[in-house]
Amino acid sequence: MQYFINKILWWIKWPMGFLMLLCLYPALRIDLLLISQNTTSFLLVWFGLPLIATVLIFLFIPTLSGSFLAITEHEVTHLLFALLTFHKPHNLEVFQGKGGYMSFYGPGNWLITLAPYFFPTFAFVVMLFSIVYKITGEVLPNLYWSVFGMMVGYHLISTVLEIHPKQTDFKQAGYLFTLIFLPGINLIVYGLLFSFAVWGWGGFEVYFSHLIREVSAFTHTLLK
Repeated sequence: MQYFINKILWWIKWPMGFLMLLCLYPALRIDLLLISQNTTSFLLVWFGLPLIATVLIFLFIPTLSGSFLAITEHEVTHLLFALLTFHKPHNLEVFQGKGGYMSFYGPGNWLITLAPYFFPTFAFVVMLFSIVYKITGEVLPNLYWSVFGMMVGYHLISTVLEIHPKQTDFKQAGYLFTLIFLPGINLIVYGLLFSFAVWGWGGFEVYFSHLIREVSAFTHTLLK
């Protein structure tokens, strides 16, 4: 199974890169449109302000990005995508202020390598908690959206601080592919996160319907 998945990822690597390049402008347009049209006072206070506060805290205290928890989250994201692509973990080491390392059995793939730079692990865990509330029939407390905003803000600033030319993950995945893949996929991810904050899980359908329509129109314009 590992070989089969790695082969598929190898074949779709550059098509995915160019697809994200194609989605870059439409995703940016949709994100700005959704934010401008759906940012209510409630969303701003309970989601937006915690997000901004988290970004500012990490920005003015950059050592936080090298904290044990931040490094662990980065390596765990590598681990998560290694497991999803059927790679057996071998070792995970985290060093306070120095970085971490996660190894696994098998050749690996670009998805494992770049996962921490677009997948918001902490925010996704918070999203999963909403399912528990839905099952129990309870309404999500306002504080939930603040925690979610903090995790989205954390992912945003930690990703920014981790991006630099000497990043070994980028070298492993290929600098050109990284350059054309990450901007588009991140715009889509943040659009999905905002849509979740507005409509819950149904926001995914809303966002993708907008994205497909915008990409189709943009492609049609390019072909003309």
